[in-house]
Amino acid sequence: MSTGNYPYLKKLLLITAASGILMLAAFLAAPQYLSPALPFVLVFFMSVSLISYYLLKKKAVSGTSGFVTGFMSHTVLRMALYLAIILSYAFLNREDAVRFILGFFFIYLIFTIFEVYQFLTLTRKSKHGGE
Repeated sequence: MSTGNYPYLKKLLLITAASGILMLAAFLAAPQYLSPALPFVLVFFMSVSLISYYLLKKKAVSGTSGFVTGFMSHTVLRMALYLAIILSYAFLNREDAVRFILGFFFIYLIFTIFEVYQFLTLTRKSKHGGE
C-alpha cells in the first residue's frame, strides 16, 4: 500500500468509527428501533468503500473517460449488490426488514456522501497533476 492511500484510509476509519459511536448510542437509547444486523452493515460498507477506492483510483489515473466509465459501471454493480442484500435479508427476516432497510439506507447515505467527496478530490488531484 502506497503512502498516498493513508489519508483515505484514515478518513474512512474515522467516518466508520464516528458512525459506530452514533450507532452504539442509538442502540443504548432505543434498541427496539434498530436492527441487530447494522454493525455488520457498517463493516460491510467500510470494506466496500475501501475496495472501491482502490479500484477507482486506478481508473482515475487512466484519464477522465476511463474513470467515468469505470465509476458508472462500478456504481451499477454496487447498486445491484446492495439491492440483493436488502432483498435477501428482508425475505429471510421479515420481522426485522423495515428496521434493517432504514438502517442500511442511513449508513448508505453516510458512506455515499463520504465517497463522492473523496472521489471528487481524487479526480481533481489527477486532473491537476497530483498523485
